[in-house]
Amino acid sequence: MDTSKMNPREKARLEEEKKNRKTRRQYVIIGVIVVLLAALVITVNSSLFTRGFAALRVNGTKYTLADVNFEYQEAYMQMANYGILDTSVPLDEQACPFDPEGGTWHDYFKSAAEENLVQKTAFADAAAQAGTALTQEDQEQLESALSNYSLYAAYQGYPSADAYLTAMFGAGNNEKTVRRSMERELLVNRFLTDLSKSFTFTDAEKDAYYEEHTAELNTVNYLYYMAAAEAGDTGMSDEEAMDAARETAGAIAAAGADGEEPFRTAVTEQTDAEAVATSVSESGFLSRFEGDVTAEDLVPGTVFTHETDTGVYAVYVQGLEDNRYNTVSVRHILVKAEDADEDGTYSEEERQAAHDAILAIQDEWEVGERTEESFAALAAEKSEDTGSAETGGLYEDIYKGQMVSEFDAFCFEPHEHGDTAVVWGESTSYAGYHLIYYVGEGGPYRQVLADNALRSDAYNAAVEELLDGYSAQRGLVWRYVMK
Repeated sequence: MDTSKMNPREKARLEEEKKNRKTRRQYVIIGVIVVLLAALVITVNSSLFTRGFAALRVNGTKYTLADVNFEYQEAYMQMANYGILDTSVPLDEQACPFDPEGGTWHDYFKSAAEENLVQKTAFADAAAQAGTALTQEDQEQLESALSNYSLYAAYQGYPSADAYLTAMFGAGNNEKTVRRSMERELLVNRFLTDLSKSFTFTDAEKDAYYEEHTAELNTVNYLYYMAAAEAGDTGMSDEEAMDAARETAGAIAAAGADGEEPFRTAVTEQTDAEAVATSVSESGFLSRFEGDVTAEDLVPGTVFTHETDTGVYAVYVQGLEDNRYNTVSVRHILVKAEDADEDGTYSEEERQAAHDAILAIQDEWEVGERTEESFAALAAEKSEDTGSAETGGLYEDIYKGQMVSEFDAFCFEPHEHGDTAVVWGESTSYAGYHLIYYVGEGGPYRQVLADNALRSDAYNAAVEELLDGYSAQRGLVWRYVMK
């Protein structure tokens, strides 16, 4: 429009109208932005945001924010058990000690969630190809876990199980998403278990492997005491403290020249402590005490001292085990003794109560069929060893030193199938009486060790092959993981 011939008043009116139209357009734009921001805030807290959009994609498989939050929380809970997290400080304000670049624990758990989902995707795809399915036991485990979550929710005052699962596993999680994540995890575990069991090796292959890795698989059994060179508040200099440690360790070693019992006695007399009995691979032993012992010294009765920056070891070699002995299989029923005052010791009355209970079980078995099957049934019903009750108390391929000393002694005495005994056993976690049923010998322990090593190598190679080509791409909502 030509405004050159307009009078000044009309021209001013048009300019004002033009300015108003521009202002109205700005207001409209601002209004649209406000609406979009409000919608985003609503969406962030909605099921669409947490269970609709992709936070991560692994080779085409979509994982929502709820899925990633679940994996994040699983990684967090595993690490929290070690007690190295400060639960009073937000995770994105705590430096992770495993990150040399100073990343936070929040970064660490996000990366762990991503890595776990990459692996689980690869294994789940392989499971589908292999036709792997959850067993009845897996299904029961899943339903039991979900049922327990409902009980926890009610006990802790949550309005619903879904509310509890959201609090437990992060935004977007409910019974449906947690079930899906747990089913995936159980399926992957089932597939990997089956994969490990699928490898078989001949006795010749096991023997050849052991001969090639003798120093790694042979075991040195030994006693030791480490005399610490601690100046502390003693008034000694560091060198004086080291001299005192040398003197203590030397006296113990000198006594050990007369045998194992004098070595043990000297430790107690010199330190009011007890000698530590342990085992390590031949190569590990020679490396640990390098300079003071050689392979030729690994015979019973060898005694020596070994100096470190912090003290001096006195060592007594009990012997080198080449693991040619046969393993043992047994079934057992455990009745734990009750430590009423929780002081870590058991009174005669507490031991007697457990003894009476185990004898009653033994009597019940002996008046019955007296078969391995009937013993297994009793173990499943009455044993307090939760690790073996489900398999009828069965432990296979037991090796020397695996069980508490009294149990171990029974296993490696001469027996025939069906021999039984009642023994007292005490460990750091429990004490009680075992009713043991001798099943028989297995293969040479050296073949068990070789089989485990070969299986591990084959399994790791297969896993690496399955993971090849799998990677993750982060989605737009990745930044909101556990926000």
